Amino acid sequence: MASSQTEVERAIVTIVKCFFDHAGEEGKKETLSVNEFVSLSTKELPNLMKDVSLEDKMKELDINQDEQLKFTEYWRLVGELSKRIKKEIKPKK
Repeated sequence: MASSQTEVERAIVTIVKCFFDHAGEEGKKETLSVNEFVSLSTKELPNLMKDVSLEDKMKELDINQDEQLKFTEYWRLVGELSKRIKKEIKPKK
């Protein structure tokens, strides 16, 4: 990727790269296993996921219940976390 990326572009690349870095640890390279999801959440989201049962969150995100998270299922987590952050930083009226 070009070095002239914007901050938002770099953030998106980081989110995608993080998924695939962890997805390659075991099993299928295109999905996150439970262990990979726990590893990603613990290492990359320690503050945002600190009060969450990671196993329960994995089950909630795993729409097709195959015990693997595809990128689209993982992206739901990114959306949920973004909504929470939005509430915290949204300017008061």
